[in-house]
Amino acid sequence: MLDALFNFDLFTLAFVILGLLFLLKLVYVPNNGPPGPRGYPLVGNFPLFLSGSKTKLFEQLRQCYGDVFSLQLGSKRMVVINGYETLKEAFVKRADVFSDRPVDDLISKRSHNCKGIVRSSGNLWKQTRAFSLQALREFGFGKRSLETKILEEVSVFLDIIGGKCGDAFSLGKIAQISVSNIICSISFGERYAHEDKTFKELMLMIDDHVMLLTKSAITNFFPVLRYLPGDVTHIEEMSRNYDNIKSAMQQQIDRHRATFQSGNIRDLIDAFIEEEIKRGKNEYLEDANLLIVLSNLFVAGTETTATTIKWAILFLLHNACVQKKLRDEITEVIGSSRLPSMTDKPKMVYTDAFIHETLRMGNLVPLSLLHGVKHDTDFKGYKIRKDDLVVPNLDSALFDETLFTDPHTFNPERFIGEDGQLNGKERTVLAFSLGRRVCFGESLARMELFLFLTSLIQRFKLLPADDENLPTLEPISGVVNYPQDFKIKAVKIT
Repeated sequence: MLDALFNFDLFTLAFVILGLLFLLKLVYVPNNGPPGPRGYPLVGNFPLFLSGSKTKLFEQLRQCYGDVFSLQLGSKRMVVINGYETLKEAFVKRADVFSDRPVDDLISKRSHNCKGIVRSSGNLWKQTRAFSLQALREFGFGKRSLETKILEEVSVFLDIIGGKCGDAFSLGKIAQISVSNIICSISFGERYAHEDKTFKELMLMIDDHVMLLTKSAITNFFPVLRYLPGDVTHIEEMSRNYDNIKSAMQQQIDRHRATFQSGNIRDLIDAFIEEEIKRGKNEYLEDANLLIVLSNLFVAGTETTATTIKWAILFLLHNACVQKKLRDEITEVIGSSRLPSMTDKPKMVYTDAFIHETLRMGNLVPLSLLHGVKHDTDFKGYKIRKDDLVVPNLDSALFDETLFTDPHTFNPERFIGEDGQLNGKERTVLAFSLGRRVCFGESLARMELFLFLTSLIQRFKLLPADDENLPTLEPISGVVNYPQDFKIKAVKIT
């Protein structure tokens, strides 16, 4: 046996030793780690994910192992945190520990280079987020001054839908371009026609990015797969596509640098340039970081809001009585002679409840994005390690039966109390995540949802393309839960 061992060449011996160490890592489970199902050699618990929906799988595992459980996926341990109160304890009360991104996130390295707002950590993330939010507030984030920009897009949105003359059509690209144009006006200081070829190509790249994120996620758990020929994990395709998005952002930055005038700050890019001139270049005031911030705004700010609008319309097709109640409230509060305004919102309780129920049932990003912990830490009696991948299971809170009676039924009234006002349950809808990593575009998204949806319902009666066959509510699952493509008829109200 020893003779055979010493006859190995050094490369083969090293490979065998590394393989044994890898296997030992997979089978070794610390006694004080979160509980979870027993896995298989090399692949761990990965076969469980082949059975279908991750959220349904996590619901079953939660029933077996509690609010904190773990799964071994290849070389990585995933810790899943479930339930409204447990999520709050981790990501709000202990935000200083649970707000980082994973230390070894290959997708972040290949696409974002761990920069920007969404996938960065530590001091870079704090500085970038703080300055970005300050600059965005100057251009209307959270303020009524942004309403004018949104209503400009709403008017175009309504004109395009009116031009369908009651014929069946797909809303997808119309909603996406309308919402994205609002980001354009804030970031670039300009908007684009819906027919603009370059702009439509950018929207297509953003669609592809979200899809490729889902396909390439496996490389975070099995990094060795990226070396297989043929790009089977799609990580190279994802990286190339994101490079194209960054290239489009860089072109905008270059144009702004060429036309920049101090004291005439037109948009977010100008605000960054002005700050860079004042402070000098540093890790967050540089083009490499700015173009990731811009792409974060486009991907997060476009896909999520446009997709929520589609979910809202889909729920209205399935709940005609809800559409009637919304229109009755709109008629009573606003009438038909003007577009809605944010000043109307406090008087429109049912509409507010409808939007919260859409956010809950749409379940847009059910597992949020991967988190990491700043250092090894104890949580709920278990040891979570710095190199663990931490998953905030938002789905477990959005459909928690202790918070929402009959949670899989669409029911806006669940948010309205006996006094006719919101009853406080709306604050438990974690659609925008929670803690320090809460979506930085939440205030913009809420304004957009209110103004787009009320304006649409005010002007049009929304009907299914086929009265006998309503479109399915079963989502296309991934990083984002998309509704399957469907068509509607929008009949103008006279």
